[in-house]
Amino acid sequence: MINAVKKMTKFVKSLAMLACLAVCLWCAGESLQNWARERGGEALLWAAGMEYAGTPAPLESPDTQSAPVWTQEGLRDQRLAQEDSGNLPDDGVVPFHSDLLPGLNATPDPSRSTGPVEEIQIEGGAQVGNFFVKDSTESGTDLEAELAEPTDLHIKADGSVEVLIYHTHTSEAYSVSAPGFYYTDMETRTQNRDMSVTAAGEALAKALEARGIGVVHDTTVNDTAFNGSYARSWEVLQKNLAEHPGIQVTIDVHRDSMTTEEGLKYKPTVEVGGRKAAQAMLLAGCDADGSWGDFPDWRQNLRLILKVQQKAQELYGGLMRPLNFSNSKYNMNATTGSMLIEVGTEVNTVAEARYTGQLLGEVIAETLKDCA
Repeated sequence: MINAVKKMTKFVKSLAMLACLAVCLWCAGESLQNWARERGGEALLWAAGMEYAGTPAPLESPDTQSAPVWTQEGLRDQRLAQEDSGNLPDDGVVPFHSDLLPGLNATPDPSRSTGPVEEIQIEGGAQVGNFFVKDSTESGTDLEAELAEPTDLHIKADGSVEVLIYHTHTSEAYSVSAPGFYYTDMETRTQNRDMSVTAAGEALAKALEARGIGVVHDTTVNDTAFNGSYARSWEVLQKNLAEHPGIQVTIDVHRDSMTTEEGLKYKPTVEVGGRKAAQAMLLAGCDADGSWGDFPDWRQNLRLILKVQQKAQELYGGLMRPLNFSNSKYNMNATTGSMLIEVGTEVNTVAEARYTGQLLGEVIAETLKDCA
C-alpha cells in the first residue's frame, strides 16, 4: 500500500513538471512568433544562421508610426536612402543582398568566362594650376589664361532651375559588385536606373539641390540605338531649354570603359573620406579653327570646366582624372555652361558612382557660387 502511494505521488509530480514545461514552451513559442512577425526578413536570416550585424534605424512611413516590418526590400530602400542623403555606409556594412554588396561573391562561377580587373588612379597630362590636362587640340590655347578669365554665368542659387543633367548614353551600366574580376558576358547596359549612369546623375542632382541650385534631371533614354544618340540628346536639351529658360548649365553624365587588348579592364578609383569613389573625367570641347561652324563660345565652356577641375582638386584631391581637352563638340554648343563628365567605368560599382555624383555636386555647386 505504501509503495502504491509513493508511485502515485511520483507520477503526479512528473505530470506537473510536464505540464509546466508545456506551458513554458507554449509561451516561448508565442514570443518567438511575435518577434518573427515584427522582424520579418531579419528573423529569417537569423534562423538561417545569417544574423544581421547591427541594428538599423526603423523604416517609418511619413503617415504612420506603426511597428516596422523588416523585409529585404525595406533594407535595400534604407541603404539607397542612406546613399541619397549623403550618409553613405562603407562597402560591406550590410551583410546580405549581394546585388548591393561589393565584393561579396569573390569566387567566380566556373561555368562562365572571366577577365581581370585592375583598380587604378589615372594621372598624367600637363599641369595647369593645381591640376592636370591632356590637351590633344594642338590649338595653342593658353589654359592658364583661360582659367583666370571669368565665366558669363550668373547663378542665383535661389531654388529656380538653373542646371540640366541629362545622359546621351542613358543605359550605361555599373557593376553590382567588386570581386576583382568580371564576367566576359557581363551586361554593360541596363534599363534599371538604380544601376545605370542615371544613378550617378541623380546623386549629382540632389547634391546641387541641397545647396539651393534648382535642377532638372532628364532620364530620357537616348541610346536605344547607339548611333544617333547625340542627335536624340540634342532634342532633349532643346526641349528642356525651352521649358526652363533659366537653365545656364547643362551636364551630360556618362560612364567610361577601358579594356586592354588582353582583356584587362581598368577600374579608376580614389578614396575620399575613407570611402571608395569612382574617378571622374571632365571633357572640354574645342573649335579653335571654326570648323564646326556652330561652336563659337567654346572658350566659355572651357573656362567653367577648368574652374570645376580646379575646385575638385581643392576639395577632393584625386577625384578627377586629368581633364580631357579635345577637338570635339558633343552638344556642348547648347549653352555657354555646358560640360561632359565621365564617371568611372563598367567595373566600378554603382555605390562608388553614386558617391562620386554626390561629391561632384558639392564641387560644381561651389564653383557655380563663385561664378554668381
